[in-house]
Amino acid sequence: MMDPLQSLEEFASMTSEFGDPDFNPPPAKPRASFLLVVSAHSTSLTDGRWQFVIETSDGKPVMEADDQEFGDLNRLSLLAAVRGLEAIDGPSGITLLSHNRYLIRSLTDSLPRWRRSDFVWDHFGRRVEVQHADLWRRVDHALGIHEVQACLVTSRLVSRKPEHVTPDGAIPAAEVEASVARGSTKLNDDWSRIDQPHSGPPAPKSSRAVPTANDRLRDWLLSTAISANGIQRSNPIKTS
Repeated sequence: MMDPLQSLEEFASMTSEFGDPDFNPPPAKPRASFLLVVSAHSTSLTDGRWQFVIETSDGKPVMEADDQEFGDLNRLSLLAAVRGLEAIDGPSGITLLSHNRYLIRSLTDSLPRWRRSDFVWDHFGRRVEVQHADLWRRVDHALGIHEVQACLVTSRLVSRKPEHVTPDGAIPAAEVEASVARGSTKLNDDWSRIDQPHSGPPAPKSSRAVPTANDRLRDWLLSTAISANGIQRSNPIKTS
């Protein structure tokens, strides 16, 4: 006959090893969300500067750092990303913004390939490290901790032609008045317009606070990579 005490000990051992099927662990704590903006400036290999800024999802500043370093623009941008990622404690959701194409494209396209080759590549029969391999290894380690979305920020000059703008940046008043007197919504060019006031009752006022442009931009950047329509908004970084 089996000893009841021995059976109880065996059951306790099995429960400890395989887990109790009836036990429901508490839900995982949601990851904190941060916005990490990195930038760099370089006039020569000996005169460069990197900078990163970290904010919470609701716009509260967390940390800002910058320093002078040796290196070109690509290395300084990468160094800013390394320092920013390493400055965030604990697993977090991070949206990384940069205007450096080398950094963002390497994160999204090249890093998985470099990881598989241990950050080396064949160069005329010799195995050499990829450029900035020391920093890329640190980035790869940080990606094993955080969930990172990488966004490339670009800009285009869309200002008016100088001859149609006054020194303070406005359209010349005489041109605006002449256009309104003609009842026209266009100025004397093919790219400018003036919106006429809308007729009808004013829109009802709402007691809800209207989000500022910065709030809307932050919400968009910190949203999931896939929108409601299935359109990819940013580049998720592969970690395997």
